[in-house]
Amino acid sequence: MRQYFNYDRGNGDFFYSDLAIERRRADTDTPGIEYTRIPTSCGIWENVRIYSEDGARSIGRPCGHYDSLHTSRLDLLCDDEIEEAKNEIAKKLCQMLDRADSGSERLLIVGLGNRNLTPDSIGTKSAENVKPTLHIKTFDPKMFSALDCSEIAVITPGVTALSGMESVDIVRGVCKKLGPDAIIAIDAIATQSEERLGSTVQISSTGIFPGSGVGNSRIAMTESALGIPIISIGIPTVIDARVLCGGTYGMGKMLVVPREIDEITTVGASIIGGAINQAFGISPY
Repeated sequence: MRQYFNYDRGNGDFFYSDLAIERRRADTDTPGIEYTRIPTSCGIWENVRIYSEDGARSIGRPCGHYDSLHTSRLDLLCDDEIEEAKNEIAKKLCQMLDRADSGSERLLIVGLGNRNLTPDSIGTKSAENVKPTLHIKTFDPKMFSALDCSEIAVITPGVTALSGMESVDIVRGVCKKLGPDAIIAIDAIATQSEERLGSTVQISSTGIFPGSGVGNSRIAMTESALGIPIISIGIPTVIDARVLCGGTYGMGKMLVVPREIDEITTVGASIIGGAINQAFGISPY
C-alpha cells in the first residue's frame, strides 16, 4: 500500500493532495480509470473508479472507488444546502458499504486527527456529532429495537505524538473487542486546488493512510491491515503554498489554511456526522 501513497512526480517534489481526482488528472482518458460527473441539488459528484494496477500506479492510489462531492465552500452553505449535502453523503455511504458487500448492523466510527489543531480536527469534530447507539442495545434492548438503527460505536484515537501509539493499533484492539461489520474513518486531507479547499467531501472504499497527503504517512488503516471493510471520509482543509504562488518550488513544503477554517471544520463535521446518523443511526428527523 505504501507505494501508492508515496507517489512522486519524478523530480523529487510534488504538490500535496489526497484527492484522487487531482492525482494526474483522473478525469482524463487514463487506462484503468473510470470517471463520471453527476450534478446534484447541492453540488457535483466527481466519481473515480480505479480498476487496474496500471490505473493505480498512474494516479498513485489503490484500486477502488473515490467519490467526491464538490459544493460551495462549506462555511457559506445555507441550512437547506447543508441538509442536502447530508442526504447525498448518507446515500453514498450506503452505496459504498453495498459495494464492499458489508453489513451495517454494527459500525465503528473512527475520528482521526488532532482535536487541538483546527485544520486537523475534522475527524474528531465529526465523531462528536455522531450519536453512539451500541450502549443502548446493551442497557435497553427493547428501546434499541424500536429505534431501528445500527449498533454504532465511536472512538477518537488521537495522533501518535499525543498517544504514543499508531491509530491503526488502537482501532485494531477495539475491533477485536467489538467485531464491527465495517469501519467509517474520518480525517482532514490536503488538496492542490484552491477551488476544492474547504468545499469537497471525498468518500473512498480503500481505507486511509493518515498524513499521506502532506508527506507524513503513518501506518495504513485498510481492509487488508484490519480484516474489515473501511470507508474513509475526508475534507481538504490545507493546500500546498506553492499552488498559491504559481508553483514556486523555492517556497519549501509549507501548507496554508483558509482563515475561515473554524467555520469550515464545524460545518463539515456537522454534515459528516449528520450523514452517518441519517444513514445508520438516530436521525433528528
